[in-house]
Amino acid sequence: MPKKLIALATAGLALTLLAGCSGSDSGSSSAPSASKTAAAAPAQTKGEACSLLENELASFLKEQGSSSAPADPKARAALVDEFVQRIDSALKKVSNDQVHDTFEDFSGAAKGYSSAIRSGAAEDSAEVKKAQTEVQTTLDQVSAVCPAKS
Repeated sequence: MPKKLIALATAGLALTLLAGCSGSDSGSSSAPSASKTAAAAPAQTKGEACSLLENELASFLKEQGSSSAPADPKARAALVDEFVQRIDSALKKVSNDQVHDTFEDFSGAAKGYSSAIRSGAAEDSAEVKKAQTEVQTTLDQVSAVCPAKS
């Protein structure tokens, strides 16, 4: 699968922020337990975990169609919240700890962005810019954990 997750996540955030994870690693997680992830699930490779999340993001973007991010900050925050809910829901099926934790951080950063814009802060405020930076940082971490195939 070519560079889909990174493109999908970026497109999803671009849709909401306005401002591919086809893992090549076929090894399983070396974590001794999956306490925060799907309990009793068999070992899941990075590729499998990333593919699951990729499919969820693709579904979300398909539902959004070609619409652009709402101009109203509260509507944009609601869209970010919906995006995060989809990620969080999919994370329940991810038993690869590394992928799970990375996407959990990404989800947390997106929640922070939503909170910042809901607070009424201006788009160019330090609070919103910091939240956008955190989203970008965690998206870069997603890319590192689930690198796209060339």
